[in-house]
Amino acid sequence: MDFKKYLQDFQPLVFKTFSNALKTNKIAQAYLIKGNDSAPVLECAKFLSKTLICDEGDFACDNCLSCIRFEEGNYSDFKLLDASKQSIKVKDVEELQEFLSSSSLENKKKKIYIINLLENCNKETINALLKTLEEPHPNTYAFITTQNESKILQTILSRCQILTLLPNDKIYLKEELRIKNVDPLDIDLLTSIYSNLDTIIEMKDSSLYSKVKQALLDTIEALNKNKEYALFSAQTDIIPNIKSKEEARLYLDLLSLLFKDIIRVKLNQTLYLSSLNSKIISLSNKLIDPYSNYLEILLTRGKIELNVSIPLLIEHIFITIQKGGKENGRK
Repeated sequence: MDFKKYLQDFQPLVFKTFSNALKTNKIAQAYLIKGNDSAPVLECAKFLSKTLICDEGDFACDNCLSCIRFEEGNYSDFKLLDASKQSIKVKDVEELQEFLSSSSLENKKKKIYIINLLENCNKETINALLKTLEEPHPNTYAFITTQNESKILQTILSRCQILTLLPNDKIYLKEELRIKNVDPLDIDLLTSIYSNLDTIIEMKDSSLYSKVKQALLDTIEALNKNKEYALFSAQTDIIPNIKSKEEARLYLDLLSLLFKDIIRVKLNQTLYLSSLNSKIISLSNKLIDPYSNYLEILLTRGKIELNVSIPLLIEHIFITIQKGGKENGRK
């Protein structure tokens, strides 16, 4: 990803703030990068860290020797403590302090470190880190990230310049997935439900998603044949494959997305599932009251947590669709 472009296009305040700091040579010794659970806080911290040691100046170019070494994990004056993967212990912070106090090995003479997801650290670790922030060594730069600012001590916040990442734009998510050669239908479906890139990548390869996506495609094909066949197909092919509550939740989420698009066709609005454009337009000509069907799907979604038969819940949706459908212009 071209992270500089991402900051320019989707995080202009962060871009302008750091750009001004670079131009005036007034880089803060500690930044706290915050965002929701979909925000690329670690990626931002790494990019800004890399910017400080880039050979070309300005923002990180990703092509110079320093940027390449940073990406390969071979830059000696950089350290990452990642609380998203394992607990950061007091010993880790003590080792960080030794690293910061030792002589720089690189010609930039800057020591840089990242603490990823500080909110996951225990009280002892945070207190040890606080000492590091209170008494920073010259030419040391900290990038601390959080996806839950409410759990960060005020004493930490007061020692950092805060950079806020706005919630991820769908355009950004879709572009990232296209770069990773994700199927267009998967991009449409998953970005409509999830806002975290890592979650989407994990979900697209899961057996849960694969099974439920196929159930949705079977539903679309069945509804496009005729309403009687759709009910039969639901009873024989679709419902038997939706067994767990987790599968039912995802299936109904995708089904509600489908019916949202059917409604959008009737309102001449852009579709969420553009890769299914022709099939959704066809469905819009066969369903007489998709809005009522959509509401029924939402009501059914809310009943999943109750002690109700999942097969009966889904079958009821198809019965409702059958009663409110039309085929070839006839009710």
